[in-house]
Amino acid sequence: MVMMMMITKSVLSGSFLLLLLSSTVSGLGSVVTRFYSQVRNHVSWQEAQSYCRRSNAYIDMAVLYTHSDRDRMYLDNYNAWIGLYKNSNNWDWSDGENTNFYGWRRYEPRNADTCAYVDYSDKKFVGDDCGTYFFFLCHKRHKRNYEYKFMSTSMTWSEAQQHCRDSDKYDDLATFENIGDAGGGGGNGSGDSSGDGGGSGDSSWVNMYSFIKLENFPVWIGLHRDGGTWNWSIGSSEYGSWEPGEPSDSGDCVSISSSEKKMSAQNCSIRLPFVCMNDNLILVKENRPWEEALEHCRNLIAPYYYHYELVSVQPSDHDYVTSRVIDAETEEVWTGLRFLAGRWLWVNGADMLYSDLPTCPVEVQSCGALPKKDTGILETRDCSEKRNFLCYRTWF
Repeated sequence: MVMMMMITKSVLSGSFLLLLLSSTVSGLGSVVTRFYSQVRNHVSWQEAQSYCRRSNAYIDMAVLYTHSDRDRMYLDNYNAWIGLYKNSNNWDWSDGENTNFYGWRRYEPRNADTCAYVDYSDKKFVGDDCGTYFFFLCHKRHKRNYEYKFMSTSMTWSEAQQHCRDSDKYDDLATFENIGDAGGGGGNGSGDSSGDGGGSGDSSWVNMYSFIKLENFPVWIGLHRDGGTWNWSIGSSEYGSWEPGEPSDSGDCVSISSSEKKMSAQNCSIRLPFVCMNDNLILVKENRPWEEALEHCRNLIAPYYYHYELVSVQPSDHDYVTSRVIDAETEEVWTGLRFLAGRWLWVNGADMLYSDLPTCPVEVQSCGALPKKDTGILETRDCSEKRNFLCYRTWF
């Protein structure tokens, strides 16, 4: 990386502005990064949207703009009810099997727990309230062997039990008869994890992966249909990777499959896990001139190896970044756009891809602002004017 330091006199303030420009030979592209997190609570689409918006950790439900966004969504983990439940003070299996296998996670179950699910992330049993909604596992017994089937419908424990029992293909909610059925270790049914065994030479540890395996299930994303028009929960995007025959008239909310990453229309009231989104942008609702905005971003406290800069905007990010400044208290927000040495540039060294900027701007209008209303362009403004501004987090 080539480091270039430029000192130029501020026409307006009479002070000297130190601009540290970092660039590579090829320039810097998009600086906007979106992060996606799967939430394993099973709720309706509206409840999922409310959860993502209320949480300090997220912005909104997931919006997809590119295939790389899709590929950054890791949706492998799930919870699935099994046939283990609390009967008085004892934990029993739904089908009445007298088995001593209880593959509890350490410190599980808790006193208030009444039913058990298996967590795919560690293949351990976890206690919960029987009225919670999860996916579930049914089994069919063949003499001493069990055949297991993952069900990607969200139900309470009792509903799941009834569904398995009513099926012609399965007998009951999943029972694991010995350590070889579900995998490594567990306690004695009372939270004791002293049997937390398993190892590279333990065949039962291998069996864990054959019975509790990667599955394909639906999760909510932020796309829904309103008045016949498909809209994202935040911003706008043309992205669509639909299942064959979709979008259908099955519902007005959209799920994406966890493994295949294909989209389907669903009834908005069904319960599913969901995906929330965050990014590396910070809207600062303080009115400052451009130079102070630049300094403020650079002085923000960031995690180790990170720092903040005034944002650069590429045309491909324009719609999304505009959606992130909708709550600004000024009609426009400062960006890292500056006219210096006879040309427009981004102070972080990013590629300049906007071709509609004035080649010879009015002398004082040498700083760039982004309007809250999505006009598709950047405005040139007097650098001494005070506005909110948008920072982004990046590596040193």
